Amino acid sequence: MRTKLYKAALLTVLGLSSMAASAQSTTDLLLGFNDNNSGIPGAENDYVIDLGLNAATLVADANANSGTYNLSSLFNPTIFNTAFGADTNALNHVDAGVVGGFTGSNPKLLYQTVAVNVTPSVLTSGGMINTAANAAQGVAIGEYGSSASSGWTALVSYNEAVGGNTPSGSSVSGTTGTSAVGLLSSGILSMNLWENQRNSATGPAIGWVEEGSFNINLNTGSVIFSVTPAPEPSTCSLLGGAGLLVLLFRRKIINRKNA
Repeated sequence: MRTKLYKAALLTVLGLSSMAASAQSTTDLLLGFNDNNSGIPGAENDYVIDLGLNAATLVADANANSGTYNLSSLFNPTIFNTAFGADTNALNHVDAGVVGGFTGSNPKLLYQTVAVNVTPSVLTSGGMINTAANAAQGVAIGEYGSSASSGWTALVSYNEAVGGNTPSGSSVSGTTGTSAVGLLSSGILSMNLWENQRNSATGPAIGWVEEGSFNINLNTGSVIFSVTPAPEPSTCSLLGGAGLLVLLFRRKIINRKNA
């Protein structure tokens, strides 16, 4: 999957990224934009980027890089402008979000972004993970009209600016009951990435776990994934040793008082 990431980055630099939609089933995370603004002719488009990494690899790479991973090279401003150029206020009308799914074996995995400070709705059955993950895996890559049956609008979420979030039941947002997209504000948006899973074909949903956050700034073409870095083993040892010293010192004081 790293190869796909480097290839996509190279194509972007060379200006060779395809503007046609290509349907594919993938376990990679997908970054999608949509502007289902029916009052603006030509603005009803989707633009979906394959980030080239699954969530586990992205989190690991961010941890290995002081807590951040830069995905900006995958964003193509030319394609974005082609998709949403008819909307003169696209940086305030376009939605963005990230989804991902894996149903090939156990555990079944579902990933989706959620607005900052919002916890996703509890999934009442494990089957909801399969439904939402299959929808995420089926999203077409590229730039295309929002009416596409395999598009971001249909399989993830309608635009938040148009009558709220009312996606179909089989879409990611419709299945989980929590919107996977957020509305850009002057081209800027932050969304938290969450994971849920089921450990067998008939098992329940385990529950949501927050994995990190996506910070998007289209004014600078920036797409950054961030996590809270895991402490180095040596740091953990130092912290554990310090805790042990505090505990021993406390016991010594208590023993003196009781003497």
